[in-house]
Amino acid sequence: MCLIALDIGTSGVRPVLYDLSGGKMTDISFEYHSDFPAPGYVEQDPETWKEAAIYCLQGVGGYVKAHGIRPEAIAVTSQRSSLIPADKKGRPLRSAIMWQDKRTIPQCSQLSSEYTLKSLYLKTGLRINPYFVLPKILWLRENQREIYNSAFKFLGVQDYVIHCLTGEYKTDCSQACRTMLMNIETFRWDQELLNIAGISENMLPELLPPGSIAGFLIGEVAEKVQLPSGLPVIMSGGDQQNAAVALGVIKPGLAEANTGTGSFVISAVGKPVFDQDSRVLCQASAIPGQWIMEAGIFNSGSIYRWFKEQFYPELKNEKHPYEIMDREAGEVQTGSNGVIMIPHFEGSAAPYWNPIAKGLFFNLSLGLKRAALTRSILEGIAIEIHDNISLIENLTGAIETVSVAGGMVRSDLFCSIQASVYNKKVARYQNTEASSLGAAITAAARLGIYRGIEEAYYRMLQDGPYIFYPVNEDAIKYSEIIKRKNILYGSLNSQEIYKYFV
Repeated sequence: MCLIALDIGTSGVRPVLYDLSGGKMTDISFEYHSDFPAPGYVEQDPETWKEAAIYCLQGVGGYVKAHGIRPEAIAVTSQRSSLIPADKKGRPLRSAIMWQDKRTIPQCSQLSSEYTLKSLYLKTGLRINPYFVLPKILWLRENQREIYNSAFKFLGVQDYVIHCLTGEYKTDCSQACRTMLMNIETFRWDQELLNIAGISENMLPELLPPGSIAGFLIGEVAEKVQLPSGLPVIMSGGDQQNAAVALGVIKPGLAEANTGTGSFVISAVGKPVFDQDSRVLCQASAIPGQWIMEAGIFNSGSIYRWFKEQFYPELKNEKHPYEIMDREAGEVQTGSNGVIMIPHFEGSAAPYWNPIAKGLFFNLSLGLKRAALTRSILEGIAIEIHDNISLIENLTGAIETVSVAGGMVRSDLFCSIQASVYNKKVARYQNTEASSLGAAITAAARLGIYRGIEEAYYRMLQDGPYIFYPVNEDAIKYSEIIKRKNILYGSLNSQEIYKYFV
């Protein structure tokens, strides 16, 4: 027996076939890019996700057929906070407006003038920010009225893929909590928020607890991918919530940092917790009836990828380009020869929540080599994550160890930098694709293979973590660099420098 975890990310689709002890049996991927049709706009064609999902499931289907393995279910997890308006047949009416998109700054300003930040924050656990779905719907109403009026459903990424696989329109609380349309206390669509959007509840997918069976694999798709028709398709929920499950963040007092396209810091809480300045989000967990605190940054791995493409053209055909970049960066001393990188390439989420902030390499000189810039990216990302960990600690108590996952933590250099920047132990597990493992864990619990999430976690976690320890000398240096970075950002923001570049 096995479980198929289908992870629909911002940069690609990855289906992982897990046995019931959490071992990876096969691992396929399909990469794609976002489109940037105008400054601040970030879009993707939803058909790309459908094609990628079918392609990847075909590979999985071929494998299970060849080896005589019976899959128990497909567990779907995905990126969050993106918007796809769809017609009655589930066909997208336009490209998806992605979670990093910033075109809705005017709509957010209007929301802020009509509703207090605190009132919406306490209702939804979210700040008023372009990141979330409600402002995106308002933008459609104001700028593409025909599409807004023609929409039969407003879907997220997971919702769209679920519909492609099952024909059903369903979502779960861990995805819905990113829309700014769900009440974080009741886990239900909120009528007041629906009224703001000008839509009815039936224009959204049916809202169910995470881990619910959304439907069953339809015959047409099953035939294409060589998987059994009627195979259960489970909504495992948001990718970051699932990563938290895979990293053992299933009880209060634990934290994880997942760094892929963006970076997300999550800590489990037993009840809704709110920051008085609304800097940290309160969200639904992938575990039904539970909550998490979350703080994240928009750009991390995406910056490293951009830097590779622009400054390491000779690595285009290399099989492991990031390993080469890491080796080069590792030759640079702690502090990147004085270069500070601020990772606000598409604005800032926590802790600053500044949609017009810009990315920055500061303190450049003619004697610098590109390796210093490469290392400054790794340090700058870690410093931004550090600020978010500190925010959560202030709300939930001291954090001794940070469990890490995501594509970037394959780098030993980045993990060692994180340990010294946070001045904490950093735990990295062998399976860095935590979102897919978390999806498999939630599916195993839902199907009754194990008695709940906790048992599934301990039965499916195959390895103990490798621990990176902070280097005291480096930790002292980084504490000073963190102060300099905060002074630098504070000066730019307080002097309203960013407004000149909107």
